[in-house]
Amino acid sequence: MSDATPERPNEATDRYSYTAVLITQGRHKFYSLAMPSDVLAQHSFVVTRQEDRVAGFQRYLDPKRAAEIAAYIDSGLGTIPTAIILSAQEDCRLEYNGKNRTVSFEKVGNAFLIIDGQHRVYGFHLAESSLRVPVIIYNGLDTSEEAQLFIDVNTKQKPVPSELLLDIKKLAKTQGASEKVVGYIFDLFDSEPGSALLGKMSAFEKANDKISRVTFNAALKTIAPFIAEASAEKIYSELNSYYAGAISAFLKLDNDINICHPMTFRAVTSTFPEVREKTSYTSGGDLSSRSYSKYFQSILAGKKLTPLKSRQKSSTPIQNLLKEAMKPKSLM
Repeated sequence: MSDATPERPNEATDRYSYTAVLITQGRHKFYSLAMPSDVLAQHSFVVTRQEDRVAGFQRYLDPKRAAEIAAYIDSGLGTIPTAIILSAQEDCRLEYNGKNRTVSFEKVGNAFLIIDGQHRVYGFHLAESSLRVPVIIYNGLDTSEEAQLFIDVNTKQKPVPSELLLDIKKLAKTQGASEKVVGYIFDLFDSEPGSALLGKMSAFEKANDKISRVTFNAALKTIAPFIAEASAEKIYSELNSYYAGAISAFLKLDNDINICHPMTFRAVTSTFPEVREKTSYTSGGDLSSRSYSKYFQSILAGKKLTPLKSRQKSSTPIQNLLKEAMKPKSLM
């Protein structure tokens, strides 16, 4: 696409005109161009051309999300590199000039149906400033074709995995203080030679029999007050002995127990403070992996371990099993 400044509308005319490229993909043709965000917001609608444009934004979209986009733009640091996908409506009389490589359309209110990018356009409407944004315009689609394109665009695109987003946030240095600590602890478990979880972590995506960043973060949140004042290295050291003991005990109790199952890992982590206290009491203060293993074996021996042996949708059944097992034995 040309870097030259696109033509802006002459106030004396009734049409906008912008430099554009005609692209053909199979049987589909569309135009790629850059358009000022305020113009886009003024001439696009969400669902029906009969409904007031602003009312449509408010009815169908999340105003909080749109406000965040507007603030991002007005900060002066915002960038919107992903194209807004539009369908030109008959009333706007979209025309393409192949010689000049421009598209033009009339200044009508509901010139374009938004196929993808509704919240961004709502944000453009709320923003006080304007910037040029990439736009894709389809022309000549009937209602059923617009509906099918909407379905295709909004169902075939997969969101970025949460695990990858967490890792990217680390690279972008946008993590909060607690996220940084937990992220560093994850990295220690993922890289230290003596880690009980070495080879069992997945930093970038969900993977079978691996602990993802999302699972790890959710698990450590359950013990946040207990570890709040400790350093990342101290937390890693304490949890490493704990996880090593749990894994050792589970292997001896039943080979089908897998600590990497998300709900198993969360449940085992959430009971760490109580297990630590009881292990310290029964072992005379020894909190080695061997002591943790002995304690887990002692409380789980003879118990029905079904919750631990199967994938659970909630950590509650496993937590209940562990808490019940830790209760003092009756003398009667």
